[in-house]
Amino acid sequence: MSISVGGNDAGFADVMTTCVLQSDSACLSRIATARAYVDSTLPGNLDSVYSAIRSKAPNARVVVLGYPRFYKLGTSCVGLSETKRKAINDASDHLNSAIAKRAADHGFTFGDVRPTFTGHEICSGNSWLHSVKWTNIGESYHPTAAGQSGGYLPVLNSAA
Repeated sequence: MSISVGGNDAGFADVMTTCVLQSDSACLSRIATARAYVDSTLPGNLDSVYSAIRSKAPNARVVVLGYPRFYKLGTSCVGLSETKRKAINDASDHLNSAIAKRAADHGFTFGDVRPTFTGHEICSGNSWLHSVKWTNIGESYHPTAAGQSGGYLPVLNSAA
């Protein structure tokens, strides 16, 4: 069984909207709020979810898939500033650390997708992630089909 949970709880959509539409300082402030949530509230919520999974499927092999870094840094890129892109990537790393710890504490395997997505971030020229899509906001910043097959599937297969 695989699960990916935590980003939406931490306000991912609002972080990205703030960072796309507002200043560097507004973006960094919203990310700080999300990081505080990841530190204070998310662990308990993850414990509840993971405990419920374990109680319903005590013998299941559970792989908790993490999140990629969203942006390639150090390259020219239309849209977000380097400051915003670095802060978003750092926040993703912070989220992954919290999720990995809670997963391990419940005997689950954490599937780190950052290595498989390296070179396929937004601004890489070969992104496996959708950037902002005004015609379908729900698809924004989620993996493309190539991201699912090339980024997530190998990690799931190697962890299963």
